[in-house]
Amino acid sequence: MLKIITFSAILSFILFLGCKDAPEQMEKEEQKETIDSSISEKDIEQLEYTEYLISDLATETTQNWVKFQELLDQIIILKKGELSFFEDKALLKSFITDLKNEVPESLNDPSIHVRLSVLETTFLKIESLNNLGNVSKETKINYIKDMLLAYNNLVIQINKKLEKDSQPIVRPN
Repeated sequence: MLKIITFSAILSFILFLGCKDAPEQMEKEEQKETIDSSISEKDIEQLEYTEYLISDLATETTQNWVKFQELLDQIIILKKGELSFFEDKALLKSFITDLKNEVPESLNDPSIHVRLSVLETTFLKIESLNNLGNVSKETKINYIKDMLLAYNNLVIQINKKLEKDSQPIVRPN
């Protein structure tokens, strides 16, 4: 009987020591995941996608579109690996609503609005991903790539719309 009590006491003591180390070990693993999931400018530079610039005509047309200019700034910040803009869902929804509502008349076209809707979706995906906190670096990079592609598609569409509108079309009599 004494052997059973001694064995139980030793086993309890070992379990107690093992449980004491478990939270510290879990905390270290969580810190490692956090460190590993940070995104750098170099990570984003390594993404393979075609980046389109806004044409001179589009620059002229969008210069008074304040929210679009803010979008350009946020894309530059995003390319540096900074995701702080995507932390507040209410702020993002307000930004996208204003961006859609302030579209210049010359760009007020369904094709532009569709691209803005895709952009909104990618904004909200990054916001939800950013707020999870325990997402892998690879997943974050893929979402950032989706965001950059959505932005580039918007730029392409703006360029195409303005180029088409600027072409004189002569109709035969």
